[in-house]
Amino acid sequence: MKLAKTLKIIFFSLLFLAVVAYVIYTFFGMESTNPEEECAEVAVIIDEEDHDAFVDSTAVMQMLYEAEINPVGRKMKFVDLDEIKRIVEKNPFVTSAECYSNNNGMEVGKARVCVKVHQLVPVALVYDRHDVSYYVDASGNIIETDSLFARNILVANGEINRNFVVSDLAAFANYIHSDDFWDNQIEQVYVEYDKNKERVVTLIPRVGEQRIYLGPITDYDKKLKRLRKFYEQGLSVVGWNKYSVLNLEYDNQVVGIIKGMEIKKAQVDDAAEPATASETTENKDEAAEKKDETKKDEQKKDEAKKDDAKKEEPKKEEVKKEEPKKDETKKDEAKKNEPQKEQVKKDEKKKEEPKKDEKKKEEPKKEDKKK
Repeated sequence: MKLAKTLKIIFFSLLFLAVVAYVIYTFFGMESTNPEEECAEVAVIIDEEDHDAFVDSTAVMQMLYEAEINPVGRKMKFVDLDEIKRIVEKNPFVTSAECYSNNNGMEVGKARVCVKVHQLVPVALVYDRHDVSYYVDASGNIIETDSLFARNILVANGEINRNFVVSDLAAFANYIHSDDFWDNQIEQVYVEYDKNKERVVTLIPRVGEQRIYLGPITDYDKKLKRLRKFYEQGLSVVGWNKYSVLNLEYDNQVVGIIKGMEIKKAQVDDAAEPATASETTENKDEAAEKKDETKKDEQKKDEAKKDDAKKEEPKKEEVKKEEPKKDETKKDEAKKNEPQKEQVKKDEKKKEEPKKDEKKKEEPKKEDKKK
């Protein structure tokens, strides 16, 4: 029993010494450079580095070059590690930085400067209601910068202020950013006020011409889950460009507005896995409104026809008024012809008078003959 206890004590003592030795080695290994050693390289370590990271090793080295504190080629006694840390932390996308040196694995007389960077990862580029632009990370931290980077990042604009960004938009943008499918599908978030003065959201996809009406920025995980089912079961059959708007505001359904046609509703149950996204006629109120509009249009057309008919009636009256003129012209012509007729009659009478005289002359001759 005593031997076993003695062995345990020895084992734990050796383990403790090993841990202490490792800590000492690690600590002094990081700072075990000789002031006369020359810096041969800079090792930049970026945490949380991904394809959308705004800080990489190239950006860090560029900052050191511009500040003229690149340590490569200098002796370690002339390298200011604190100044390197300060310069790197000036980048708006860097939350903190660590800077140290070591010579592990280096040639004799050579050393290495290590820069470890903790960065902010933006999830959206925001253009607020005053057209001021800035980035926001998943925690709602505002990242202001004069330079806008052409990265594959969600863009948000419209009726946005910083309170809305911190309270709602940052979490939603992070949800999109964290999901590979939605990160590749959604490229823009447009925020506006509805008739109740409540902020509502419309999403602009990269694929397809339709707009996705999310409504209030609540329960977006359930809404996008329904939409993804509809993508897989509905749009894959009818085509991506059949609908102009997909409305996710209502529970357990996706309402689609067909281009130039009536509204259709696609029933999608959150819990169940429907085989297809069926379409049924939707929204009687809107249909009634459309009927009223068509009736109004018909009434307007009828009124326009009546107006045209009224305009034509005066023209007919004018034609009728012109008819008496024809009678007047006939009377005038008759009046003109009357003197001519009288003259003709007078001439005929003059011609007849000599004949009568001749007859009278002939009558005595006849009497003489009788005698």
